[in-house]
Amino acid sequence: MISNRRNASVMTDIISIDRFHIGKVRSPITASLLGIPMHSGYIQFVPAGIRPTLAYPTPIQTARDLSETLKSDMYTQLCRKFGEEKILEEIRKDAESGGSPVRYVLEKLHKKAKKTSEIDYRYISGVYIDGNPWNGVIANVNNAGSGKNWKFVAVSATKGPMRVTSFCREFENNRNISAKIAWNGGYILNPELVGKLGLPETYIGSPLGMIISEHKALSAPLFNKAAMLIYPDGRIEIKQVNVSGGIDVSAGTTRISFPAKAYNSIEKNIPYAYYDLLSDKNEIPAAGRVIVRLAGTLVKEVIRNADSVSIIPVGITLSIREDLFPEEFGLPDTSISIKIAGMEDIEHAVEAGPMLLSQGKICINMKKEGWKTRNSIITQAARLDYTDMRGPKIAVGLDASGNLSVLTINGRIRESVGATHKDMAEILQKFNIRDAMGFDPGGSSTLVVEGHTKNISPYNHEYEKNIYSLPPEPRAVSNAVIGYISGKE
Repeated sequence: MISNRRNASVMTDIISIDRFHIGKVRSPITASLLGIPMHSGYIQFVPAGIRPTLAYPTPIQTARDLSETLKSDMYTQLCRKFGEEKILEEIRKDAESGGSPVRYVLEKLHKKAKKTSEIDYRYISGVYIDGNPWNGVIANVNNAGSGKNWKFVAVSATKGPMRVTSFCREFENNRNISAKIAWNGGYILNPELVGKLGLPETYIGSPLGMIISEHKALSAPLFNKAAMLIYPDGRIEIKQVNVSGGIDVSAGTTRISFPAKAYNSIEKNIPYAYYDLLSDKNEIPAAGRVIVRLAGTLVKEVIRNADSVSIIPVGITLSIREDLFPEEFGLPDTSISIKIAGMEDIEHAVEAGPMLLSQGKICINMKKEGWKTRNSIITQAARLDYTDMRGPKIAVGLDASGNLSVLTINGRIRESVGATHKDMAEILQKFNIRDAMGFDPGGSSTLVVEGHTKNISPYNHEYEKNIYSLPPEPRAVSNAVIGYISGKE
């Protein structure tokens, strides 16, 4: 088929027949689809069954990219080895089942006879029962059965949010070791939520869940949400966590134990009490007490001489009887140490959620985890997206042997409407995952394999330069999980 119209490449994009497009770029949309400047003339051949532009409006393959790939040395070499008909058939098969960029398909064919990567990843796609399309990437790590010393660490930004690729570069520079796989971590207080809560900008980036790094808690659990727990021997566990068993808090030389009976207590004369965001109270008793509000492990506010104090949904709140209050806890921005009962053996951990699968069965329970309590709902960055609406998502799961998989489903693009949490759980079931949890979704969703981002973020901070189309650019985040192979046995 030969099409000679200015919108030819758009009009015939899904036709499964060999075709030539001939025309001139007269609109920004067409320029973005083709990947060439406005007012350019073009002649392009597209083999049957291939869609030139992928992931519009955040393209990971433009029509120009496809053209250059089909003219590349790699394509020529593969055609000589296997025959062009065979190569085009492989590309068409992937177009139906994976929706991968053609260059990725050729690279996989080229590497078949070579040593495989430490991470096995592939593009996946499908259609929901309502007819809407989805696609994404799943990466599988043979961490439990490879015989290699796989390690996973939770890392946090010290000078403001960074992209996951920047976390990887920083990790590699500091440790002189390769980051094999990485993804964004848990939820944080973003600028929008800080503004809605009327908080100072210093709260931006504060974690909204447990983070443990190198056996040190950087934030306590705030809910009853799922967490990825990493043990010193490399074993990984996914389960719900909370602070109901008690915490120890230290500042300077002073240490205070908050026992389990002090958890969300409203007893006025109790020596010590502490509150997370599962508390169903608007106000907590404050007469004769000193209230300390934390964000992560930083003292953000110290309140005295009040009858009652509201809980704000940003962190743990401590309540100490005035006559027992140690002044080492009394200065804002003081860094404290927190030890969480039951977490003594954990080397690294990130709380996010929700829990998706347990023993292979869907176990999503937003109420039990605390997503819909009085003090938690306004801390969620994409509230409507959690249960009813589809959007970009990321999840981590373990199979029966303890091997880890990371699934990202793209959203807000032509090829994929995204996923709900239930959708994510059902996709993971197809890959024989037993236990799984979600991480921070939306534009924060980022999967990096050996230094390269594999999923599609529907975001680019320079969007105003081209309102039609810009390449995907993952958002900066405050924490991430990195997997690597240690040389130490």
